[in-house]
Amino acid sequence: MTSNNTESDMNESKMAESKMQGLPTRLAELFEPYAGVSLSALDNFKLLKALADQAALNCECLELSGEPRAIYVANCDGHWFDCGFSNAYSAEIRPMTQPSEAQLATANKVEVPLLNAQQLSFMCMQYAHFDHC
Repeated sequence: MTSNNTESDMNESKMAESKMQGLPTRLAELFEPYAGVSLSALDNFKLLKALADQAALNCECLELSGEPRAIYVANCDGHWFDCGFSNAYSAEIRPMTQPSEAQLATANKVEVPLLNAQQLSFMCMQYAHFDHC
């Protein structure tokens, strides 16, 4: 049974490492405790914006219209992240390539509140509670 837990922990660690590829070093360090968290797309924006602020990075949050659904993307000092479909209640933050000029021309800016560390912890705890109800 211990080997299964160890194997599971190793797989989680590998998944967390792959998620952090493409993140600026300081942002990756701040993101590490949240790597296993799956939040709504909007909460992913809040998390990424707060961590980018802590890393002294500028973070712009955008909604890109698309088929079949719009997606939330963030640009943190030239590093692009897919935060999930705009109506997703559970999504992952994933590095992505820069959207095309046409997509950016029709993008809508999304105003996201800047949360402090305590608010982030509460948001994650609250989401985990309701996710399992």
